[in-house]
Amino acid sequence: MALLPVDTDSTPDDIAALLAVDAAVRAAVGFEHDPPTATALHWAGAEGMWMALLRPGDGRALLAGWHHEFSLTEGSGRAGEAGTDLVGDAPGWWRRGVEHARSRGAYLGFLYGWDGTRWWRLDQPVDDGFDPELFPVTRAALRDIIDDLADSTLLDDPDPDAVEALLDAGAGLTAAHLAAVLHAPDGWPEVDLEAGARAADEYRSTVPA
Repeated sequence: MALLPVDTDSTPDDIAALLAVDAAVRAAVGFEHDPPTATALHWAGAEGMWMALLRPGDGRALLAGWHHEFSLTEGSGRAGEAGTDLVGDAPGWWRRGVEHARSRGAYLGFLYGWDGTRWWRLDQPVDDGFDPELFPVTRAALRDIIDDLADSTLLDDPDPDAVEALLDAGAGLTAAHLAAVLHAPDGWPEVDLEAGARAADEYRSTVPA
């Protein structure tokens, strides 16, 4: 099955920076986030949806994930299931995305490979569930996620300019960047700005390119 280019301008470095900001905001408001490991940055959303950025080295990357409503493919995320072949004739290192899903007992809906220049996917006849507006792979998507996190934790609406500064900072964000975004009316609910900054700092040297 042929490989097709993926229509997204976000590089692996862009996505890693966005995931660092997401983790920082979640940690600051008391939500759980997946800490980065030596091989993957894992993100989990509502209803079991998830995404992971894997960096096999040599400038390559994989973007794997699943959406509970829109993923009509099933790429052997559950151990022992045949599922949909999301690797096909792609390079063998793409199978690391399948292995990552299996290691978590998770369904796998999409699997994209970065060759150092652009993203590619296997040509599939059905929707794989990847929507850059729903996953933190673009600045616009992460703005919406931050707005939702603030709303669900009863914080003030984030200032748009402060959010832009936070996104610009990426993994280098500070407690001050978070303080400008996460306002708690009358000091409640409490926001742990230092916990957020520590979460972002974990991303600085994790998952080498």
